Amino acid sequence: MAGTAAVLAACSNTPSSSPVTAPTLAPPVASSGPTVRSVTAAPPSLGPDRDSSMKVENLIPGDDRWDRMRAPSGVSAYLAAASVGPGEPLSLRAQGSGFVDVEWYRLGWYDGLGGRLIKVDRHVRLSKQPRATIDNVTGLVEAHWTPVLQTTAPSGVKSGMLLAVLRSPKGHSIANVPIVLRPDPTDPQRAPILFVSAAATWQAYNAWGGLDLYSNVYNHPVAATANHRAAQVSFDRPYALDSGAGFLRRWELQFIRWMERNGRDVEYIADVDLERNPDLANGRRMLVMAGHPEYWTRPMRSRVEAAVAAGTNVAFLTANEVYWQARLEDGPAGPGTRITSYKSKTADPIMVTRPDLTTCRWREAPVNDPEAPLVGQMYGRIVERVADWIVTNHGHWLYEGTDLRDGDAISNLVGQEYDTFFPDLAQPGTVQLAHSPVNAVRSSKHDPGAYPSAPIHTSTMYTAQSGATVFAAGTFQWSWAIDDYGSRDYKGVRTPIDDRVGRMTANLFDRLGDGPLAP
Repeated sequence: MAGTAAVLAACSNTPSSSPVTAPTLAPPVASSGPTVRSVTAAPPSLGPDRDSSMKVENLIPGDDRWDRMRAPSGVSAYLAAASVGPGEPLSLRAQGSGFVDVEWYRLGWYDGLGGRLIKVDRHVRLSKQPRATIDNVTGLVEAHWTPVLQTTAPSGVKSGMLLAVLRSPKGHSIANVPIVLRPDPTDPQRAPILFVSAAATWQAYNAWGGLDLYSNVYNHPVAATANHRAAQVSFDRPYALDSGAGFLRRWELQFIRWMERNGRDVEYIADVDLERNPDLANGRRMLVMAGHPEYWTRPMRSRVEAAVAAGTNVAFLTANEVYWQARLEDGPAGPGTRITSYKSKTADPIMVTRPDLTTCRWREAPVNDPEAPLVGQMYGRIVERVADWIVTNHGHWLYEGTDLRDGDAISNLVGQEYDTFFPDLAQPGTVQLAHSPVNAVRSSKHDPGAYPSAPIHTSTMYTAQSGATVFAAGTFQWSWAIDDYGSRDYKGVRTPIDDRVGRMTANLFDRLGDGPLAP
């Protein structure tokens, strides 16, 4: 919900940079072009019955050189996709001059180093690229760059978050490119937990080229929004934040590290895969989201609702989720590479023919489908200052092993935005697990998305008719309390590591995810 300027102000990180020896590389494999040589990192040999669990994955030697970015380089790169399947083609587009090595890392725990090198494409020639195009009607910015590297996604690598790092001849990291490696759809052994990365929201806040769904940096003509912002954004461009890494380090990497450090049986997709590859959600015990999944298409929401109706648990370790409706559309770079969200029922031309798909807030007319019946609660406001989580219903299994009691506080856990409980909209039997006063930004009385509510953060849990459990933390910052990567601060207030939040997270996974079936 917060605008780009606020997000940019909050997005400082201090990544680690301790030296590490690179893993041994296998002999060169077939190249993707005459100037490119690829090598692939060799995992340890575990025999024909190799255990593919997350614990074994994270025993593979790590390498922290993925985390060495320090200063802008003038080089930009992107992949024009939120996710990729094993063996599928990957087209790296980049702008610059000279040659780079492209190092591909799988991110996780790896004894605290945070990633492992899985592949290197050597001697990739960068090129000068055309200026981005900007549509004067919707504000859509697209780069339309020519690929500098044609390769394929790795096979035989566990599903996870990948980061391509462009490295100069002097060894400097000069650009980052994130992408989710989806699980093999033909693998009959599916992990019980599916982590859903919020790619659509990353693009909504991506102001590369001067426009996103919140801002118009250079006051470019945009007819659909009276020049205020874009109504469409595209994956056909780099991420402006964090040298191309987007919100990866800000909102999701801490949670990824926690899951993999604890050996949780998890696979990964991007949120747009709920629409484009919906079968990947089949056969799971729990869907989990962390950080900031604000923008949802109708097929994305319908897929999660269907999963709950079929008995799949969901953990929203988030806030401000399922807030704006969006539409996923095809573009020159490929299927599903454009996101449309006019954020207005009057500006969106589809309202005349398909009012249910109007890209306004889910809770407002003509959509009239508030997020609370799915999530258990829904968006409140932005916080002025990070708040403490105040415990209620301490006897609930969520708090087992924490020694927390009603009224106890968990320091600085609630922010950057928060959710709150609306009893008239929630599922019957919804239980509140936190009730925390918040110093909140005032909502305008003219804001059609503002439901009357006290400035109170809540956390909720309910059981659906199918038996599925849905938990909503109601804060962006849950992941900041369970892993020490990055700055983890909002407006100068830092969220400390709290083992009790780690225990609550473990309780969720044990009960709803990869633990034994609850009695």
